Amino acid sequence: MENLYIYTVVAIVIWGISHYLYRIRSAKFIQSFIASQNNITILSTGSKVRNINKLGLDVFGFSSLKSFSHETNSLLNFFIAEEDCLDKYTYGKKWIEKVDQTKHKSVKVKVRSKADGLYHYYRIKVSRLEGTKEYVLIFTDISDMERTKNELQECSEIDPLTQIYNRVKINHIFENIFVNAEKHNQKFSVILFDIDHFKMINDTHGHNVGDKVLFELARLTKSLFRNKDTLARWGGEEFIIILKETDGKQASILASRVRVAIDKYYFTGVGHISCSFGVTEYISGDSKIAFLERVDEALYMAKDNGRNQVVIK
Repeated sequence: MENLYIYTVVAIVIWGISHYLYRIRSAKFIQSFIASQNNITILSTGSKVRNINKLGLDVFGFSSLKSFSHETNSLLNFFIAEEDCLDKYTYGKKWIEKVDQTKHKSVKVKVRSKADGLYHYYRIKVSRLEGTKEYVLIFTDISDMERTKNELQECSEIDPLTQIYNRVKINHIFENIFVNAEKHNQKFSVILFDIDHFKMINDTHGHNVGDKVLFELARLTKSLFRNKDTLARWGGEEFIIILKETDGKQASILASRVRVAIDKYYFTGVGHISCSFGVTEYISGDSKIAFLERVDEALYMAKDNGRNQVVIK
């Protein structure tokens, strides 16, 4: 019985030593693995960074793991909010565990690198170490791919002549703004306007001069509105402005200001031109078609009443 006890104690000690040595070897292996990676690689418990390679320290602006741990307790502090990117509000403090539970176990983030001062996009892959509560995070730089995607998207949404949004972009904005208007009772209005007798400008001065008029008109109009307002070329010589948090009366005042500014402006090769304006405010229950038909009718009324005026409907 006494021998059995001794054997049991010895077995436990041997197991403990073996387990300890195994953990040391595992830790050294993980440390070597992290240090050898060409991507930012981090070992984290979910709440604390246990290890990070030199590239990661350079990007986040630290000289050592000690200084990193002393200055911050969360990687979330480095992630910049942007559409389709994870930030500190997406999943909260337990974001690593939650990403690990998602289907693809990855997420996109935007970070300003302290190494080069530029914004970078990364795809973070989360892998949990088997039998532990630790995670390996591998940051793959996808900045070039994201910039190419953004450039292609911008090309599809920007009118090449006037350099403002086109109808594709404005239709996308309408999809979101109508939902918000219904869900959150957010008011908004639209101004639709076009150039009076634009065909005469093209016929008299040529299409090159007509194109310059469109460009100058877009630049002038854009300078008169707030950053949260959206100006787009609706088609031909027609332009549209979406005014967030603005009722019809306020929109009508803004349209009148634009009308006067256009009337006073000297356009290259033409001189003075005028524009007619239709204005309408979103009414609860409006469909997109009904809403746009109403503002279109207001514009036609401005034309029928003699042009160079604002009509609200």
